[in-house]
Amino acid sequence: MKFCFNGCLILGTLDGANVNGCLILGTLDGANVEIAEEVGEENMFIFGAKVDEINDLRVKMSQTNPSDYVGPELRRVFSEIEKGTFGNKEELTELLNTVRNHNDFYLVCHDFYSYLEA
Repeated sequence: MKFCFNGCLILGTLDGANVNGCLILGTLDGANVEIAEEVGEENMFIFGAKVDEINDLRVKMSQTNPSDYVGPELRRVFSEIEKGTFGNKEELTELLNTVRNHNDFYLVCHDFYSYLEA
């Protein structure tokens, strides 16, 4: 398993420089756009905002009360992070605060629910 910093999770086996039989779960931006052009979107699990939607969504998220876009499922994840379930809770809580304080620049809250569906 490999996590790509361009917003995708690749599950598969690595054989040298090749990935054999992988699943790609990711947002349709960055390198995933190029991958989709090569393999077809139908062969990927795509979630989240598209590149052309990002600027408008960032403005919208910055003007919206976070309680309007953080639903119960995501609140549960935040709660587990704050408990320290996934690592250093002080550092991770600082990261959460950037999402909760009208500054969800990477659209984590927006993309979360389509991620669950993917």
